[in-house]
Amino acid sequence: MVFKALMVAWLAFLSSLTSAQLPLNAIYRTDFNSSFTFSASQIQAGQLDSVLIKSLENNINFDRSQLAFGGPREDDFYRLPSLTNETGPLQPGQLLKVQAFTDQTAYSIPPNTALSRIIYTTTNFNGTVVPASAFILWPYTPRQFRSQSHLAHSNKSKSNVTKRAPVVIWAHGTSGFFAPQSPSSHRALWYDDSAPFPLAEAGYAVFAPDFAGLGIGNSWDGSEIPHQYHASPATAHDSLYGLRAALTAFPDKLGQDFVAMGHSQGGGVAWAIAEALAEEKDEFADLLPGYKGAIAASPTTDVFGSPERSFLAAVVGQMLHSIFPTFGLGQWLTPLGVARVKLAKDLELGVGPIVELLLSGNDILRPDWNETWFADTFSRLCNAGHKDFEGPLLVLQGTDDHYVPYSITTKTVEETWSRHPDHDLEYVVAQGVGHVPDLHATKSIWLRWIDDRLAGKPLNKRGSARTDLESLLPIEQYLSYDNTFQAWAGLPQYQYQVPLAV
Repeated sequence: MVFKALMVAWLAFLSSLTSAQLPLNAIYRTDFNSSFTFSASQIQAGQLDSVLIKSLENNINFDRSQLAFGGPREDDFYRLPSLTNETGPLQPGQLLKVQAFTDQTAYSIPPNTALSRIIYTTTNFNGTVVPASAFILWPYTPRQFRSQSHLAHSNKSKSNVTKRAPVVIWAHGTSGFFAPQSPSSHRALWYDDSAPFPLAEAGYAVFAPDFAGLGIGNSWDGSEIPHQYHASPATAHDSLYGLRAALTAFPDKLGQDFVAMGHSQGGGVAWAIAEALAEEKDEFADLLPGYKGAIAASPTTDVFGSPERSFLAAVVGQMLHSIFPTFGLGQWLTPLGVARVKLAKDLELGVGPIVELLLSGNDILRPDWNETWFADTFSRLCNAGHKDFEGPLLVLQGTDDHYVPYSITTKTVEETWSRHPDHDLEYVVAQGVGHVPDLHATKSIWLRWIDDRLAGKPLNKRGSARTDLESLLPIEQYLSYDNTFQAWAGLPQYQYQVPLAV
């Protein structure tokens, strides 16, 4: 999938940070379901040379080919329902639209899983109610625990009793920054077998919000809904209000018990969910009894601590006016950086193209960018970690993570331990493992942890605990990155592309 292919290219870049030039993507396909080409004015605005133009067009067309039903700008599902007198004043967590059966023929999800999508209300960082979208990936049969046996009547066999599925909130990592990059519109739901697929196959209903601004890009009055990237309190609200709406939509299919889990940007979101449930107990009183814990995998807890400050300053900066109205992008970026961010926003570029556009060529970051108060204030308000949290919390981290450095996560964990020594926070460190591969290296651990929490089992490790994982074989014998992506075969006449598909 696009995310994994991008990771390979980006890892190659990060391993050679001494070079100022981002390697251009190899061009190897011409059969994309998209035919984008730059206009002369766009080329001039972005100061694009012929080599970069060709590479970007290839990248953009591949990216757009991964959108199911043309993506949110073309798929009628993402069209907001009209507001009526019956709708009443909008409240966060309000269900607006339900697509109980989402046509899977445009997706590459596992056999015997099913897909639903909803639109609901949430709040942005400043408290304004906005619409957002989400998907639910359904298991074939729900995971059952002994505590659920009371649901079966004594005169009926368990096989004749419909059970509700326990829920895992899945908070995705960076999928993009604009409406078309919603995981619910990506053919493989963006993370495929890294997390949502194995969760559904294990019997959990996977509730996955498209963070506000992704999927639904405009409100009823036409105003833009910016994706407030890395504003973890806001995306935590997207997750919790979305779960409330999903429970309203499917009361007979979704159980009340849930675990929150996320990776990268979503790892910070999962951590922030635990913080929100501790800080806003009254607001989420309906959800608290079912909460069983959170898993923060490779979590973003210091957004500007990443090696790629220039990229993060650009993509955070392009939405920062929605939080701090006095902010202007020119306070952080060079004129070239501002021009390229504007081009990226006008074209609603996905992660792959925008990385290539912003990290190719001259530096886009002003040397005095962090002399303003915006970066420190944003970090203080929006980074996950350090605060009180509702436990238990499991943090997963690889030591070779180039996006979320091991040193930063370790510092956040240790400071949180120090501030909240009576809380349950286990830190699992995978030696020699990278960013997304951390989900694969620890999969047996987090699946068992979720199982135990929802089964009501006691924690194996209480309080502040660290677990270090070593590879069974020498680490150099392992594939260090993911070199595959989910292939979409589409209509039945293309099934030859998927051997033994039926």
